[in-house]
Amino acid sequence: MSMGTYDLKKRTITTTIFSNCNEMKANKPQDRYLDINGLRLHYLDWGNYEHQPMMLLHGFLSHAHAWDDFALSFTSCYHVIALDQRGHGESEWSKHAYYTLDDNFVDIVHFVEALNLRKLILVGHSMGGRNALFYSACTSHNIERLILVDARPGNNPLASKALRHLLENLPLQADSIDEVVEAAQAIYPYLSHEICHRMASHGFKQMPDGKFVPRDDVRMRQQAEQSGYIIDDLWSFLKNIPCPTLVVRGKESPFVSRWDAEEMCRLIPKAEWREIPQATHMPVQENPSVFKRIISLFLNH
Repeated sequence: MSMGTYDLKKRTITTTIFSNCNEMKANKPQDRYLDINGLRLHYLDWGNYEHQPMMLLHGFLSHAHAWDDFALSFTSCYHVIALDQRGHGESEWSKHAYYTLDDNFVDIVHFVEALNLRKLILVGHSMGGRNALFYSACTSHNIERLILVDARPGNNPLASKALRHLLENLPLQADSIDEVVEAAQAIYPYLSHEICHRMASHGFKQMPDGKFVPRDDVRMRQQAEQSGYIIDDLWSFLKNIPCPTLVVRGKESPFVSRWDAEEMCRLIPKAEWREIPQATHMPVQENPSVFKRIISLFLNH
């Protein structure tokens, strides 16, 4: 990948919005769909269209509903939107398993354009944070504030080991949602049972034989394994992010070290970083009250 603005002329994108025109229910998002080049993407829209938009991007093998609790706390001040990125949640799987950083970038560019989102607050966790980082570096004119949550810009052995551990221990098939919850809490011990159960319920679906399987495309897991759990290196893009940026890491995260967070802030011109105590790789859900307080402080100063 080269520095600068990404060349969109290489791809032909057609965009159509599908939506349910019913009134937004109180404290509940509306399911909406966006078609980009024939790939139907699902997103949650929390309404309040007159407010500044806040777009939320989930992590690898997660989904838009992972942000439900967080979004609910910010809907009175922002127009909150949470996207199911390609191959995740209720969004369609790519026919040819196109799940690269560039593929996600094109999706985000045209998603933002289709909804005419301006002065955007962009929040991304893990994979979603990497996608947010890349988008902000290449199309910086449209981002007012950027929040990167436990999103690593490059590779290190501990992070690769943590990703391998995650993929080896999240079930591809389960007899019940409780079985999924048990496996997830073994990986993330700070997750409450309530939040973990809600996330598992949205992340898995029941098949005709009664078994529960992930909603995400299993080929993404296979690609991660085939790559040796190596990701695209984005360190060189950090200096291209001009907007105020908050780097957040879980204090016990194996994915993003304290050195990573400090180095990210050194390279991003207007950046600061915070640690969330009692949290590993999922600080949004592991310590929601502290996470929301830190985000509020960043957005209000």
